[in-house]
Amino acid sequence: MSKTMIITDTCSDIPVDMVDKYDVEILATDFLINGKHFSEGIDFAHENFYDILPAESGTVKNISIPAAVYLDRYKNAATCGFDGVIVICAGSSEFPMHTSAKEAATLFAGQNPTSDLKINVIDTLNYSMTAGLLVIEAAKLAAEGKDYNEIIEYIEGTKDQMKMIVDAFHIPKSSDFSKHWSKWVSLKNYHPFPTLSVTTNGATELPIIKGDHSAFDQFFAYCVEVLRENKPDYAIGYASRIKEARALSILLEEELGYAPVAVYKLGAISAYGASKAAIALCYKDEK
Repeated sequence: MSKTMIITDTCSDIPVDMVDKYDVEILATDFLINGKHFSEGIDFAHENFYDILPAESGTVKNISIPAAVYLDRYKNAATCGFDGVIVICAGSSEFPMHTSAKEAATLFAGQNPTSDLKINVIDTLNYSMTAGLLVIEAAKLAAEGKDYNEIIEYIEGTKDQMKMIVDAFHIPKSSDFSKHWSKWVSLKNYHPFPTLSVTTNGATELPIIKGDHSAFDQFFAYCVEVLRENKPDYAIGYASRIKEARALSILLEEELGYAPVAVYKLGAISAYGASKAAIALCYKDEK
């Protein structure tokens, strides 16, 4: 039976109770905020990130996980008899976590030339629980003893189906994270309260018609539309808009006949990039 370690980080926003029965390593993401270092999940929880979130004049200078942290996990995997390690991170290869994970893989190979441990770092090209849902599926397959390459093939074949709809209310254009969004979103049609559909191909702004119901009603309509046909597992994330997220969860369950797998708190990178008022729907589109 194959034995595979699954590694992710706190940017995937997975609630702990969703992975506590699986062998998943969730690494703390480090933030340099106004010259001070903070580790998500250690120095602050999702709930109190806003206490340290900088004002408009403040800065988040760096988001990272040191390569040494990944290297330690790879060594532990080899010592504990794992056949392979799969690192699944939110974001893309432009994110420092991916760079560190790959750098650590090179270091491990150089330091352990006779090791048979296989290491693969996957770019999910999406954010939050759209990456987190992939992590959970990979963990399930690993728990079943599925072959290492079979798990990778599943993730690579599924990640393009992962989608996130974000009712962001406001994306702070001054943040570094927002610059990444701006590569995808056409600024010609951009407005301060965007609803975005995010996939591996980029992000497109969905039309919100002013005066035609509220933005929440239109966001709900988008959510119903994408879930109704195939009824995939879905998760609802929120920043400070917990009441709206709970309302969305109840309304979708009533409309569709089944509940979300999680109503979770958006993590630091998600909340900082999409403002304190974001609501997100993450799901797998079978089409």
